[in-house]
Amino acid sequence: MHENLSILLAEDNDVVRRSIADYLLSLGYFVTDARTGVEALGYFRELLPDLIITDLMMPEMGGLEFLKIVKNESELTPFIIVSGEGTMQDVIKGLRLGAWDYLTKPIHPLELLKHSVERALERHRLLHQAREHKEYISDQKKTMKEKEILHAQLLHAHKLESVGQLASGIAHEINTPTQFVSSNVSFLDEAFADVQKMVGTLVNASAEMALTGDVLMQALDTADWPYLETEIPLAIKQSQEGLSRVANLVRAMKEFSHPGGKEMENVDINHLIETTVTVARNEWKYSSEVQFDLAPDLPGTLCLASEIGQVLLNLLVNAAHAITEKLGRTPEGGKGTITIKTEVDGPSILIRISDTGCGIPDFARAKIFDPFFTTKSVGSGTGQGLAIAYDVVTRKHGGTLTFSTVVGEGTTFTITLPIKQKGNC
Repeated sequence: MHENLSILLAEDNDVVRRSIADYLLSLGYFVTDARTGVEALGYFRELLPDLIITDLMMPEMGGLEFLKIVKNESELTPFIIVSGEGTMQDVIKGLRLGAWDYLTKPIHPLELLKHSVERALERHRLLHQAREHKEYISDQKKTMKEKEILHAQLLHAHKLESVGQLASGIAHEINTPTQFVSSNVSFLDEAFADVQKMVGTLVNASAEMALTGDVLMQALDTADWPYLETEIPLAIKQSQEGLSRVANLVRAMKEFSHPGGKEMENVDINHLIETTVTVARNEWKYSSEVQFDLAPDLPGTLCLASEIGQVLLNLLVNAAHAITEKLGRTPEGGKGTITIKTEVDGPSILIRISDTGCGIPDFARAKIFDPFFTTKSVGSGTGQGLAIAYDVVTRKHGGTLTFSTVVGEGTTFTITLPIKQKGNC
């Protein structure tokens, strides 16, 4: 039961509001409901609820405006948007403003709402626990077992956050090729009907012993065969490319989101980099070009693939954001460049991720790996990414994570991982 946990519900539809409120009450939560965003904002400031669930479209103040105000005043308050009218752009904007989840109406089954609420409250608890124990890594009073548990929980919560932030972009990446595959299939359906009619005409003429050159040319002209002869192979090729793109993205997302085990496994670092870049494409494609300089003879090494993948994602997304900050999300004068290079350096593998972004300001350099330190605006980041990356690389893998930067020109992060094989680690 959850008697001590409070939820603020903002929904202008009386039936939907009552239905959701009754369901949450049946689960043991204390629920306060509001009909408008303005009313909900007043309740938020008065009650400081543990979780907010809001409709996207409401009179006086919409869900996104309400979300923005809440995140400015209390960045860690969990926020779930529920809407039946929102567009993909609304989803993306909501996630970027700091929403933790986005559900569509009607919510069926309501078990989805229960799962979303429980996940948000658990993540909220972990973030508050981590903030209260900001120095948990260096705190010698904690046992190693407690440190491992807390770190694992934080890493898992951060990975869920990353997957949530990527979800809308991945949906867009899948939707685009799916749309032109659908268009091509419609074209092929119409083209087949024309070809079928042409073949029928020729078969009938042949059966009647009347198949002449004029009849053949008229049938071809009626079906517009020169056009179909060019466009049908092109439509098939485009569809194959689109389906291949979807398959590659789904495969990459499956590999990236795999929870992984506690045991180290032999990992192809180059492949892990390519998978991460594919998954995060919507984060960088508008402002950046990604260039690879991957050593073809790079040996596999024992590591925790899931956690190193998260490190690569954090650094890649940070690089894209640095370029966006410098040039804008849709730059008119050309995109920035993210270069990813791998090489063997004696007993180690080096991974360099360089960007042509804004660089790291002087005041931030000494704190860049500190937990909860961030130069991003409220709601844009929790400041955990680089702290977790540093801990994963240095403590869990015995490597190093360093950076070099020039303000206005860009930054390079360098990961050094010792090459480990079974029997020598």
